[in-house]
Amino acid sequence: MQIKRLIVVVVSLIIGVLLTGAVIYLGFGTTPERFAYSNVVLLTVSLAGIAFIWLDYLLGTQFLKN
Repeated sequence: MQIKRLIVVVVSLIIGVLLTGAVIYLGFGTTPERFAYSNVVLLTVSLAGIAFIWLDYLLGTQFLKN
């Protein structure tokens, strides 16, 4: 179970970072350096949070109780 929980945390962070880069480059047509740093962090945290919730549900790690 601990391995699954570690996978959920690590993969959700990776997904958050990758999707943030894609949104900034493809959606706004700019770079993270020219984008506000606070917005980059908020976007990363929100996307990683969504990925965390879905991975928790799909892998059944029960980080989030019913």
